[in-house]
Amino acid sequence: MVSSISDKLNTATKKILLLRHCVFFLRCPEQYIYHHVLYTTGTATSYNNPSLRNEISSKFANRDYSSIFSNSNLTYECNVRMSELGRLGKVNAARKLFGEMTERDAVSYSSMIALYLKNNDFHKAEGIFREIPDSKRNIVADSAMIHAYVEAGKIDEAQKIFDQMPARNAFSWTSLISGYFRIGKVDDARELFYKMPEREKNVVTWTNVILGYARNGLINEARDAFDQMPAKNVVAWTAMISAYFGNNQVDKALEIFYMMPQPNLYSWNVIIKGCLDGNRVNEAKKLFDSMPWKNVVSWTTMVMGLARNGMIELARIYFDQMPNKDIAAWNAMITAYADEGQMVKASELFDLMPTKNFVTWNAMIDGYAKNCQENEAFKHFVLMFRSCMWPNEKTLTSLLISCESTLGVSQAHGLVVQLGSHPEMEKIYTVLQDKLLPLMQEKAYENAILPAMQ
Repeated sequence: MVSSISDKLNTATKKILLLRHCVFFLRCPEQYIYHHVLYTTGTATSYNNPSLRNEISSKFANRDYSSIFSNSNLTYECNVRMSELGRLGKVNAARKLFGEMTERDAVSYSSMIALYLKNNDFHKAEGIFREIPDSKRNIVADSAMIHAYVEAGKIDEAQKIFDQMPARNAFSWTSLISGYFRIGKVDDARELFYKMPEREKNVVTWTNVILGYARNGLINEARDAFDQMPAKNVVAWTAMISAYFGNNQVDKALEIFYMMPQPNLYSWNVIIKGCLDGNRVNEAKKLFDSMPWKNVVSWTTMVMGLARNGMIELARIYFDQMPNKDIAAWNAMITAYADEGQMVKASELFDLMPTKNFVTWNAMIDGYAKNCQENEAFKHFVLMFRSCMWPNEKTLTSLLISCESTLGVSQAHGLVVQLGSHPEMEKIYTVLQDKLLPLMQEKAYENAILPAMQ
């Protein structure tokens, strides 16, 4: 079978690669071997074939190729395999391979840390980091953990690693600077930025400084940093636009936008959204009409912005013109109609909507509740439940609070029956008890609710 695999290899290089992987599986745990060989040789679809696995194993089980490759080469192979498992989302398999490696290098530790961080498992990443021998520490692992500590709000831990680094890269500098801006320590961030070697400052660093100043309300400092940038790309331009919008300076944002050499689609969408949020509807319409190209985000931004500004009919015109409607656009129109009490139009769109989420259901239930159509509100609540969506706190608040004056005993009983297996049933009962019972005949509701809960 090995020869049949080799027949598929049409170059000497691929034959050598096959040999390397066969040697690799003599050293690595069995469960990682066959797939790696077959994947490399283009026969990965046969991975689950027991006879193929047995034949490959028997061909090489009694041969010793260990002298051909050094441990460092085998460590490299394991690192490659670990990265592949990470790309496939097989974290446990990667961790098992990492644990069974006879020798690990700096890349091994860095790869495992990166994999855990990618899967939002900070504590395990931290555990691997603390296991690294001093001789295996490298700039990649240190920088990754600095960024992770910053994201976790542990700026002191990040600073400690930073201080211990023999050499630093732009990522480690930028992560720590951003961390100080994030917690409002602007002076520390500024001092660190001034200490950063000029050769390490890249567009990401400058952009983070601009946004850091802006988010702390220092818009003039943000503009100074922007003006000092040696080279600006579209990300930096857009960051400055966002900074002005975040500080309610729409005219300044427009000024920067019109100065941009080549705005991209994201920049166009940002400027349109900012104008709509700043109640500059005419400016937003003019910009939208002059866009060289539009995507679904562009259209949805217009629909949502016009709806928020109370221009429902104009929003509907843009909505109807959309080539492809996403769920956010549907929800924006339904919510706008519901907020205005136009439940017939909201219901028409609701029935046409191909896919619904919590926002959709809550908009309908809340709209009916606010318009004293408690029967329709309760009906949609039941339909939501039957659609395999658990109601959340907003759903319950809309249904119970808005309809508290007319919700009947039978509906309260039906509500609890429908929610009998809800994971937060006790919380739901507390809402019922706290919000409804003081306003109505407590005994009647308890007679309806308590048996249903049992």
